[in-house]
Amino acid sequence: MKKLGIDVGGSHITVSVIDKNIINEQSQTLIRKEINSKEKASSIISLLSSSIDEALIESNNIDTIGIAFPGPFNYEKGVSEVLGVGGKFETTFGIHMQQALKNNTGLKNVPFVFANDADCFAEGAYFRHNLSSARTVFVTLGTGFGSAIMLDGELIKKHPDIPEGGAFYNQPFLEQKADDYFSVRWLLAEYKRLSGENIKSVKAIANLNTEISKTVFANFGRNMGTFLFPWFEEFRCEELVIGGNISKAKALFMPALEGAFKELKIKVNIIFCDDAELSILRGATIIADKKNKIQMEKSIQYKRKTTQPLLPVQAIIKENGEYNVFPSFPSESQVFVGFESLANQIAGQKIVVIDGFGGVLWENFRHHLNSALIEKKKNVLWYDIDSCLKSSEEISKMIKPNLNGDDPVFGKKYLGELSDFFEAEKLNKLKPDASTDICIVYGTGASLSNWEGQLIYVDVPKNEIQYRMRAGSAKNMGSNDTLAYSQIYKRMYFIEWPVLNSHKERLLSKIDIIIDEQRIDEITWMKGNDFRNALNLMLESPLRARPWFEAGVWGGDWMKKNITDLNQDEVNYAWSFELISPENGIVFEGNNNLLEVSFDFLLFQDNKKVLGKAADRFGNYFPIRFDYLDTFDGGNLSVQCHPRPEYIKENFGEAFTQDETYYILDCEEDAEVYLGFQEDINPDEFKQALIESQEKAEEIDIVKYVQKFKAEKHGLYLIPNGTIHASGKNNMVLEISSTPYIFTFKMYDWVRPGLDGKPRPINVEHGFKNVYFDRKGERVEREFISKPSVSKEFPNGRKVSLPTHEEHFYAVDRYEFTGEIEIETLGQCHICMLVEGDIAEVSAGKNSQKFKYAETFVIPANVPKYKINHIGSKKAFVVVSYVKDNWC
Repeated sequence: MKKLGIDVGGSHITVSVIDKNIINEQSQTLIRKEINSKEKASSIISLLSSSIDEALIESNNIDTIGIAFPGPFNYEKGVSEVLGVGGKFETTFGIHMQQALKNNTGLKNVPFVFANDADCFAEGAYFRHNLSSARTVFVTLGTGFGSAIMLDGELIKKHPDIPEGGAFYNQPFLEQKADDYFSVRWLLAEYKRLSGENIKSVKAIANLNTEISKTVFANFGRNMGTFLFPWFEEFRCEELVIGGNISKAKALFMPALEGAFKELKIKVNIIFCDDAELSILRGATIIADKKNKIQMEKSIQYKRKTTQPLLPVQAIIKENGEYNVFPSFPSESQVFVGFESLANQIAGQKIVVIDGFGGVLWENFRHHLNSALIEKKKNVLWYDIDSCLKSSEEISKMIKPNLNGDDPVFGKKYLGELSDFFEAEKLNKLKPDASTDICIVYGTGASLSNWEGQLIYVDVPKNEIQYRMRAGSAKNMGSNDTLAYSQIYKRMYFIEWPVLNSHKERLLSKIDIIIDEQRIDEITWMKGNDFRNALNLMLESPLRARPWFEAGVWGGDWMKKNITDLNQDEVNYAWSFELISPENGIVFEGNNNLLEVSFDFLLFQDNKKVLGKAADRFGNYFPIRFDYLDTFDGGNLSVQCHPRPEYIKENFGEAFTQDETYYILDCEEDAEVYLGFQEDINPDEFKQALIESQEKAEEIDIVKYVQKFKAEKHGLYLIPNGTIHASGKNNMVLEISSTPYIFTFKMYDWVRPGLDGKPRPINVEHGFKNVYFDRKGERVEREFISKPSVSKEFPNGRKVSLPTHEEHFYAVDRYEFTGEIEIETLGQCHICMLVEGDIAEVSAGKNSQKFKYAETFVIPANVPKYKINHIGSKKAFVVVSYVKDNWC
């Protein structure tokens, strides 16, 4: 098979058919055309496409197309980022050029690979000249100062002895940057400085053969040697390869360049490449082959790393008493399936804005929707909003104060806006080409472009984002770094999710289409008005979030045995995220199809209807969470505490802290709860024991310091901030807590690694700044184990109050009954669970849902009262939690 090499210059393009097996082949086809690089984007794309079509007439068995295109450019994606280069190709800014050329040529199955022209020159020259040097520097001298660096014949972009990306052009030299000295404009300016005369071209200066013209080139060569010397010395460069139009005047600047190297005592073999264009063309195809191979390897990698299944497309209804891992809410509206139906919806639009949450696999999404639109004979230009992002370095500097260095867990919430991550000038430069059928700007933050068009929002559940992060398919916004999962998650949690949530809230009322992207090849979607109506309907009804499940080093098998739809091959289940609003989704059903969005959309729609009296204090933060901790046949949790209110606010930026309770849903006879200190606790001795245990990897007798109590089924253990605690093995804990949920200061973890074999983070210093040592001895049983009391009796049951600690802002009640009861919300949101019984039919007005044993459900404060009818003859227990009135 043959390749197509393309060199896109400022004034011309060259297209060549290349047989990669022949080193110095004269091209079978060589097409040169003039190009107006300031034309509108569609004209530039059309010229490139027609040139490719013309080359294919001569040779249609092309398997790869390599394109050398001037930067700035995102060569991995094939997206133009050209700005600030004198207007050349700036009309293509933001355009997915790779997709545009595929669409225009119809070569949808042929890889189009873009590369920097200096990189192409390096690859081609190394190949064509049969070079063997180990440390080689390539420079191209023309309108700009291009460079590329090879180590053992391979291009390198990162190395301690070379500039970032192998680029010399932006490195400081004398009073400016290198590009200002080693380019056509410097030669023209230098000639004018010395002679006082303007001259049109470098060639004209070279042809003068005067003292002034000779001085200009001598200065050029001497400067180049002086600039390159420190880099060459560090990198130990063996060979310098020079190409580009200015290199044709080598006889005029070569003596000065060699003289500078000799004076600076550096030995470098200098090669001038007279066939730079052919080298670039050849190099473009070499890079295309290499990148295509890498891309093929990436394409077979998993996009998610988990044993947990995706939400199915169609609803699963369980009429029996089985726990449903895929609960859904009837939306009374249509949920559509697939990219084809979406293409039908937007095909008549001129401009489309596709925004969405971080973690969406945007390139996969674009590929599928583009294919569906092409089937409808639509000419589409895709504009990538990422082209407007600030540089990775700028973003890293901006958020550095919030990341707490390399701490594996804790950062501080970023208080800025999504727009902080983008350059306003670039956003203003992103303009649609009116001559195209459809212009689509896409990506996280796309609506910041301020394009007037149909607005689509693409959502993806937080658990799915984490599965993608673990697989390496979802990364941080604007990051070029390869980070560990913990660092990616930390940046998501503290930086990106807060700004993306605020952005999503602002867009909610404007959304024309909402998309669930978790099934990357089969999306589901709703129309915006239908979506908002479904949210409003949910705000009047009992509802349930979609739970998700995680294994952990201490995890057990209670959930495996009692929730039959869970993957039984998972090593264990440590957690069920029943209702942790920052990470749970809500699922709408329409015509039996399912669409999931983040839980916080409910709060964005109307937080007062969700939270009632508590909305003034908590706003869009859902205050209470329910989750499971399963240690049946597992292990003990780490001995831990949570931060005091002032500490979490000052250090992590949270509005309130993590005050917990353990409700024992089920337990074995030997199950225990670790809670509070022994009466004779010595803080210094305890700290020393913890540090030595960590340093020596030796277990300690934790009961010497921490009390433990027998776990009682349906007992409630109180864990306000600063309280030392842990669940022992053989418990199934319903953890009722305030919503912050990652601020666990592990002080002792039984000297065990995580499931990944790596040490789990231990936070002794954080712990000792927060733990209360006066919570000890008899006081613990008296104050931190709830003493239930009957607060109300009725003919078929009773209401039991399970008092929480004065520092808990939420209350816990338990209703014990047969048949049906009615509960008033009294202006508060109720979070509930059937902790004994089979099926609870919960109704509010005309709306009702059935919830099974161990399922969590929510009654919005907008619902004044609700009925619970237990289907079955035995007594039902329902736990209800809500914000205390005096905390609103």
